[in-house]
Amino acid sequence: MPLYGFYIMLNLFSVFFQLDGTTIREETIHYALLLFGTIGIVIFCFWADTASFGVSAARLTYKLRRLGFMAFVGQDIGFFDTEAHSAGSLTAFLSEKVTIIEFLTGGQMQAMIRALACICAMIVFSFAFGSWQITLYMMAAFPLMGVLMSCVLMAAAGDQLREQQGKEKTGKAAVADKEAGQLIAEVVLAIRTVASFNAEHHIVADYNKQVDRVAKLETVGGAKSAIALGLGTSLFMCMMGGMNYYGGYLISLGAITFQEMMTPMFMMMGGMTIMIGAFMGIKDMATAQAAAKLFFEAIDRKPAIDVFGTDGTKLDKVNGDIEVKAVVFAYPSAAQHLVCNGYSLSIAAGQTVALSGASGSGKSTIIQLIERFYDPIDGCITIDGVDIKTLNVPWLRSQLGLVSQEPVLFQGSVAENIKYGKLDAMQAEVEDAAKMANAHEFVMGSLADGYATEVGMRGGKLSGGQKQRVAIARALVRKPSILLLDEATSALDNESERIVQAALDEIMTKQKRTTLVIAHRLSTIRNADNIAVLKEGKVAEQGTHDELLANPEGLYFNLVLAQSS
Repeated sequence: MPLYGFYIMLNLFSVFFQLDGTTIREETIHYALLLFGTIGIVIFCFWADTASFGVSAARLTYKLRRLGFMAFVGQDIGFFDTEAHSAGSLTAFLSEKVTIIEFLTGGQMQAMIRALACICAMIVFSFAFGSWQITLYMMAAFPLMGVLMSCVLMAAAGDQLREQQGKEKTGKAAVADKEAGQLIAEVVLAIRTVASFNAEHHIVADYNKQVDRVAKLETVGGAKSAIALGLGTSLFMCMMGGMNYYGGYLISLGAITFQEMMTPMFMMMGGMTIMIGAFMGIKDMATAQAAAKLFFEAIDRKPAIDVFGTDGTKLDKVNGDIEVKAVVFAYPSAAQHLVCNGYSLSIAAGQTVALSGASGSGKSTIIQLIERFYDPIDGCITIDGVDIKTLNVPWLRSQLGLVSQEPVLFQGSVAENIKYGKLDAMQAEVEDAAKMANAHEFVMGSLADGYATEVGMRGGKLSGGQKQRVAIARALVRKPSILLLDEATSALDNESERIVQAALDEIMTKQKRTTLVIAHRLSTIRNADNIAVLKEGKVAEQGTHDELLANPEGLYFNLVLAQSS
């Protein structure tokens, strides 16, 4: 329809070559009415076309992001240990790459269909109402002109066009500008560190270097764009001049009329814009294929540990007996380095067992294996005599309460963060868990809105000790059968550590549940029922605090001696 409108416009222009005033007026009204009618139909067609593809593209984007997020969240922890699946890469995929897939299957497909329809309509109109000689000339020149104009547009405003289409900028200046932006983000996130070292002038100098580099690259890019735009426009005008010369030659011979010469030219100019928009997206096919490959790899990948699965055993009751039997394990990202090498440990129900040892000896690893973040290469771990590999994963994790060294809180209220431990917890359960974690007093006394107080991004509005106590309450609200404390106080200052440790001691004393403790400060585990000292992925010695101190040649004795001195 747009091309038909161009054809009517040509007829309207031809009217003004008439000599009779009445004929000019009547034909002008006739073609003007036709043109207005065509405009109405064009508006409707573009609305229907864009609405149809827009709705389908929005639905596709929604489904891709939903399925992609579910696929990523459902992967085992080893999936996220590689650089290709880092948090930044996956976030970029869901926010940017999905848009590229959507563009090529939505907007780009729409543009390609328009372009094919445009080419067919151009050829039909040109042969039917125009000169076949000029049409053949146009068909020979049109592909070259389309490629030429696409190159000119990409050279002059490539990154701007890519940004409008939701694509990643690829120019050197854009990359340099992105690096400068990353520097700003790093400085803002670490502004206290920058200030403490009086590094402001150094950071500003680094940023100025980045900006100077961007300015130089943009200057060079501007010169290249100017040359490309000048050459492209000149060649375009040369082609148009050749077409006009050839058309004038045919008119002089009486082979064609002026209207027959202009019809193919109007068709070409009308279709140029539509076709350029379609052809510019062809070069992004490789980017979309790479994004689609990552997407379908994640969708099709069947994790060894299925967090959404319904298979597996669910025990009627959990006593809390844990048996680690000759476990051998290495992280997928460092498969050659065995973190556990024949790891064996027995934990009776209701016992508090502490793990001690040098960094890298496998203390935190055993907690991750109990949580089934990973599976051992060899050996097994049992709970109440049942191999945890045979247990239903969501059910297993619902029986465990984990408190890590660095507490992770999510944006939301205190109550919402505690409820992550048990999504259907009542307010009374939330408060009871907070009281057990020694958090109720500061929540009600120090926070303006009590349990409704927003904790901020990653709990930034709370102190370290407060965040840790909320994390402990989150672990306790589900009433876990087994409590896992992974250096829960090592990142705190002395006062916060004292308060949190008092809460943990009270929990372990009053509630006889199986508790596995990893502590950096050995003074916090002296009351444990059993202390296992690890070395090179094995249990080197174990016993109570007094029993281990009785051996002056033992590892634990030397660790205590080192900390005391």
